[in-house]
Amino acid sequence: MNKKGFTLIELLAVIVVLGVVLLLAMPSILDSINASRDSSYKILIGNIKTAAETYYQECEYGDLSDKNKYGDYACAIDNNTINITIEDLANTGILKVSESDENNKLVVLDPRDTTKNLNSCRIQIIKIVDKDNKFKVTYQINGSTQDGCPTTKDLQWGSD
Repeated sequence: MNKKGFTLIELLAVIVVLGVVLLLAMPSILDSINASRDSSYKILIGNIKTAAETYYQECEYGDLSDKNKYGDYACAIDNNTINITIEDLANTGILKVSESDENNKLVVLDPRDTTKNLNSCRIQIIKIVDKDNKFKVTYQINGSTQDGCPTTKDLQWGSD
């Protein structure tokens, strides 16, 4: 008799082999996904740090303190310190993000968990002027103690 096709045992054998391959490959795939998310988070933290420094400079030398133009997002420097939220950075256009909510406000999402909105996370920007060299200015960016928000340790990562 001339058979065309596969027997049930042959199909089951292929399914078992594919299952074993998937079982062996899955941890590696999940590790790659998690490493990618962690890398994206580090990039976001770097962008937040850069945006915070720019925000301070725009507040000090630009028009970011103009309440008529920026409303609730206008800044104020108090003793070389600014306290803001990540939402402030995004909605002034300094921190570039593409997601927005139903009110058309920009939303910063945690790449490690895209259901986590970071907008309410508070950060503190402190301008430090070198006493010996008045032209050397650094910015200390402090994070939040809020759950799920970038911490000071996160924001110090990669700093000199």
